[in-house]
Amino acid sequence: MSTNPEDAADEEFDDVAARRLLELGRREEELRKEFRLDGPDWERMSVSPYTAYSAMLYEDRGWRQLFPAVPAEEEARTDLRDVLLVRAAGAGELGPRYARAAEAVAGGEDQVIVGDDVYRVVRVEQTVIMTGRGPQPPQPRDQEFPDVLDERPAPRGPGDALED
Repeated sequence: MSTNPEDAADEEFDDVAARRLLELGRREEELRKEFRLDGPDWERMSVSPYTAYSAMLYEDRGWRQLFPAVPAEEEARTDLRDVLLVRAAGAGELGPRYARAAEAVAGGEDQVIVGDDVYRVVRVEQTVIMTGRGPQPPQPRDQEFPDVLDERPAPRGPGDALED
């Protein structure tokens, strides 16, 4: 222990700071009790929507989403363009039609048709489920978008890479 009086002043107990820490701990514990993550099922009181974007393909069985929702419309257009360009590379005589469709999507078209397939840029409404106890946390039944259905070319998705 130091014999210097100035050092002793630095080592003194700060009663005010200790009381602030105790009060902070009490407030945190009250919030933990108010916003518990365990307990009964969460009852929906409202939803808070956010718009995202993706692309869907209408096939003989109906509509199918081509990749997970992304936050920006332009990103969805780029992703759909890339999907169409990959298809163009392996489409034989339909290749030029897929390439033109890719250009049209990049240029702002919301829907293109190649053969019997209809491709459409779509809005996706994502929601935050609000309950009486606050926003609902992840649930065991939640499902991620399956990687096997993500048709975006690598590196964004598991699909075929674009060749430059």
